[in-house]
Amino acid sequence: MVSEYRSLKDHVYDYIVKMIDMDMIGNEGKLSEQHICDALDVSRTPVREALIQLAADGYLENIPRRGFFIKRIDENSARNILEIMGPLEGCAALLACDQLSDEDIAQLQFLHGAMQLAIEKGLYTRYDELQHDFHSCFVDKCGNDRLIALIHQLNRSFMNREYTSVAPDELDRLLRKANDEHAEIVRLFEQRDGAALQRYICDTHWSIDNASSLAW
Repeated sequence: MVSEYRSLKDHVYDYIVKMIDMDMIGNEGKLSEQHICDALDVSRTPVREALIQLAADGYLENIPRRGFFIKRIDENSARNILEIMGPLEGCAALLACDQLSDEDIAQLQFLHGAMQLAIEKGLYTRYDELQHDFHSCFVDKCGNDRLIALIHQLNRSFMNREYTSVAPDELDRLLRKANDEHAEIVRLFEQRDGAALQRYICDTHWSIDNASSLAW
């Protein structure tokens, strides 16, 4: 019975994440508990617990007497996250360096090219999906389940970014810069240079100097 209930809560959790990813949340980013109950034909209890879990994981903000809202990231919050993300993902890259197969590295190359095409076409939501896949490609191969879970939890903080709030020319510059860094990450994986990968991801790709561009 417990496992069935947990499975139901997980189903609600995944449904809400998909709603956010697909930009299906209206009313200034507020989630409607009743809408979720009706859509999934479930009681309020698993919905409420899924929302609480999503808030704990960094997706949502629980505002007393107002409800659950998509959590926004200001520059200070982005800086705090980057201070943690850089060392964690750098460590994951170091651990994954000798674990990635030639096929994995070919996948990283493919994803880098796909991100470049998404930038050229102005498909920014698609770019976000691809860059998530790019990082997961090596993070998930690091062999440390706790480290993988921590990195994925931090990544949730940057989900569903509002690119429309950034001037088009500046957005183009930022994404091209980020994808140039992805190209360097691929090159270092090709060379199997774990120490250089760790430094580059920590000090350059997730540098705290990028905090202002990640706030939304």
